[in-house]
Amino acid sequence: MKFEKWLLHEFSTGTCIGEDFKRFLRDMKSDLKQMAENNDLELSKFNKNHYCFSAVLKDKKSDQYVYVSMSDVRGRHDWSQKVLIRNMRYENDWTGETNFFCCWEDVGSKAGKLIQQKINVKQRLEIKNDRSR
Repeated sequence: MKFEKWLLHEFSTGTCIGEDFKRFLRDMKSDLKQMAENNDLELSKFNKNHYCFSAVLKDKKSDQYVYVSMSDVRGRHDWSQKVLIRNMRYENDWTGETNFFCCWEDVGSKAGKLIQQKINVKQRLEIKNDRSR
């Protein structure tokens, strides 16, 4: 994965993002697309911010969404170790559900697991509701 070449990089800083961060964003988006594809997900949104970014992954089968957020990468080398990830109730649900954190290379598999857990809970509730009728 492309993120590995950025692990010890000292990012530029300023009022505008530097060329190094622009290259970093391209690599992170590429990694995220690959991780998504490997887990039957697709990259629905990729939001570039000031030395940080967020994204939305979508399950191809269930239309469930997962939010991914990378905090400011300047001045820290642990950025790849604490990526926020959470289920979303719908595609533009920015407040979401419970926050979890994982390593960058685990984002795709963790997103897939979160979605599967949500699907399992919904199915159990539907079964329980059917039995109570």
